[in-house]
Amino acid sequence: MKSTFTLWMILLFLVYVAPAQEVRVWPKASITLEPGASLDISAGNLVLKSDASGDASLIDYGNITYSGGGEAKVERYLTEGNWHLISSPVTNAQSGLFLGDYLQTHAEASNGWTDIASETYNLELMQGYALWSVEASPTTEVFTGTTNTGNFNKAFTQNGDGWNLVGNPFPSALDWDAVTIPPQLNGAIWLFDPTIGANGDYLYYINGGGAANTTTQYIPSSQAFFVRATGGSGTLTLDNSDRVHSDQPFYKSTDKDLLVLKVSGNNVTTQSAIRFNENATQHADRLFDVYKIISDKPDVPNLFTRIGNETMAINTLPSIEGNEIVPVWFRAGMNGQYTISATQMETFDGQVPVFIEDIETGTIQNLRTDPKFVFDYKSGKDHGFLIYFTDPGSGNQMHSNVSVFANNGMLNINFPVTEMANVDFSAQIMVFEVTGRLVYQNSTREINNQIQLNGSNTIYLVSIIKDNEVENTKVFLK
Repeated sequence: MKSTFTLWMILLFLVYVAPAQEVRVWPKASITLEPGASLDISAGNLVLKSDASGDASLIDYGNITYSGGGEAKVERYLTEGNWHLISSPVTNAQSGLFLGDYLQTHAEASNGWTDIASETYNLELMQGYALWSVEASPTTEVFTGTTNTGNFNKAFTQNGDGWNLVGNPFPSALDWDAVTIPPQLNGAIWLFDPTIGANGDYLYYINGGGAANTTTQYIPSSQAFFVRATGGSGTLTLDNSDRVHSDQPFYKSTDKDLLVLKVSGNNVTTQSAIRFNENATQHADRLFDVYKIISDKPDVPNLFTRIGNETMAINTLPSIEGNEIVPVWFRAGMNGQYTISATQMETFDGQVPVFIEDIETGTIQNLRTDPKFVFDYKSGKDHGFLIYFTDPGSGNQMHSNVSVFANNGMLNINFPVTEMANVDFSAQIMVFEVTGRLVYQNSTREINNQIQLNGSNTIYLVSIIKDNEVENTKVFLK
């Protein structure tokens, strides 16, 4: 880091119209060119350095010229043997910059990747790319050209699952909380961290997520990231007001009614979260819920909840009442012993119980008295758990007197007869295997419902949504 004195002198210097020899800005140092100011590089280049400690940062509201024939050089430090998601912070960059490496585009419609074979492929601004460095040690690539400033627009689509790879086009960090999120987009961002485990994993952030988030709102320079379209196609706009110099620690908001479940194994720890907010619904809310990108890397443990067929990293529900039981699933590519650690329980009222049940073994543990739950896992299927925000032995999990039981291969779901007088009565029924596979989903207006299920000695998880409340229970099919 540059000393405070040196950095202040740089900032003061750039308020005026000033010529300069080659300017080098070291990692974690920053330059702000104020409105109305000009900087002329009379000899050499403007070099923004990058190394393992961080990146240099430039925010230019004024005018930068190069009377000496130089240009901007924005460095990007890359570790070896890993995928990185990148985006160009300069105009007119081409794929030849990464000659010898693997560079790929992502297609939203197929959620697939395609190699870029041409050396003259133009790197589109605000577009993200995947890069694999073939070097045997860390390397520093250099984007050369004119640094990006101003307004940028990027069209996104929902022709497939809605995953769009976009990028920060600026030579400074991007503050996602300052961005106006189009109504067609989920409010979260997903960034790939190649340092997690042997092959990397995705981190995520949503405004107001607090400790449920695994990264901050600050997206580094030349970093690509995923957004997800959930309401159709549209346009994402970024402008100069979204820029920020960032070298800040993880930010936590004031959390309330938040349970973070950290799962550890193979020297890797990831997490999932359940939280309650009266402004949320039982459905996937674009400004409250974060989808889970399931890692296909064998050493990365995955813990997630579900909303319908969607896997969730942060599941925000409207209230504890009606959601006293929340199913959770675990998946990994390696056999072994794993540990689930419950954190943030202090955000709940002290009278709210928090239990976990291992569905496969029937083991129930009070997480308030022992927050670490150890279990054995065999890869090839999902391992199911139930999180209770009530005493599992109290029998108070079902509030609407819905009768749920299995008999002779048939699942019976019977609503109270008083609902017969309700002309607006309707409910949604979802049935999951303990592996997490959805085997039945339907809306009903019937008081008595019978659902044929296959197999024997099998546990099913039943989720019933009615009047914007959800009730979860398990049944054993003999």
